[in-house]
Amino acid sequence: MSADGVLELVGRAEEGGRFLGRWLAESPPSPVVGEVVFNTAMTGYQEICTDPSYAGQIVVLTYPLVGSYGAAAAWTESRAPALKALVVHRAERASHGGAMTELSDYLSRRGIPVLTGVDTRALTRRLRDCGTLLGVLHPASEPLEAAAVQEAIRGFSLRGIVDTVTTPEAYVVDGDGPTIAVVDYGLKTGIVTELQRRGFRIVVLPATATAADLDAAAPEGVVLSNGPGDPADLLDRLPLVRHAVAQHPTLGICLGHQVVALAAGGRTYPLKFGHHGSNHPVQDVKTGRIDITSHNHGYAVDAASLPDGYRVRFTNLNDHTVEGLEHEHLPVLTVQHHPEAGPGPHDASHIFDEFAQRVHERGAAPNA
Repeated sequence: MSADGVLELVGRAEEGGRFLGRWLAESPPSPVVGEVVFNTAMTGYQEICTDPSYAGQIVVLTYPLVGSYGAAAAWTESRAPALKALVVHRAERASHGGAMTELSDYLSRRGIPVLTGVDTRALTRRLRDCGTLLGVLHPASEPLEAAAVQEAIRGFSLRGIVDTVTTPEAYVVDGDGPTIAVVDYGLKTGIVTELQRRGFRIVVLPATATAADLDAAAPEGVVLSNGPGDPADLLDRLPLVRHAVAQHPTLGICLGHQVVALAAGGRTYPLKFGHHGSNHPVQDVKTGRIDITSHNHGYAVDAASLPDGYRVRFTNLNDHTVEGLEHEHLPVLTVQHHPEAGPGPHDASHIFDEFAQRVHERGAAPNA
């Protein structure tokens, strides 16, 4: 295969590697650096590309044929794609009546390069064996020496990445029901949609919001959203989380789940290559119910670090990592997976029903 683009993995000698491909549109003007992760979902590539949790990452799709149904405004999960680049095996032309544009056009207009023709099986095996690695995308016609690759990654960091994807200021989504404050660490549209379906009025707050900002919104419930990066980088945001948990029914989703654990005194740790896909079996420890769920995260909560009062409510049946928490006395529920799906199955949408029930029960209590 004639190559005009290269993905260079950065690691020890046995971890690195060069993967050749072709730019789907024009090549990027300079090397693109990011964490390289793989997603095993068979559909939902536009939702993946617009999930803010992928900020700072080069996403490899393991499904070999990508782009067959194009792209459309209705299938986005945020204002704009947050990923650094997309890597696929084969890019298809759109053949769907709902498509507004080709996936390649959608991404290239937003400055996101797409590398196609890549041996994504070999690339995924490398990431499974070695764990998440940094990668550098560059034109094949301009090969980078080892020193240049190291120079390219020297300034790369995901610290502060949440503040690049959060809303710059608070906004309201009207509804007739109780007010829910949503703290936006990298909020997906699907979360807002699920709350709207349950009649809530929604106040979306930026990730920099304080406990006072939360009080000013006068919510009857709080949702802590998904988002990118290491949860331990948000230690300065934990006072708001502790205030929310103490005062309101609270639902933490993905990164929101992790910061609840940190705020309670627990710990998080990095997974070898993360969970990115739409077919992860998760069991509710309380009921025995098993849901097939959508995932996108690189960190997990350490169950042994949880303080008294918190218990593991959900468990991943693939690797037995913590998939969610519940407090014994407070109306606090968290999930590591994405109950709003997008992409993925809707098995876990009942999580929003449970949260809504807790909000309504708190509101109906005589001393609420």
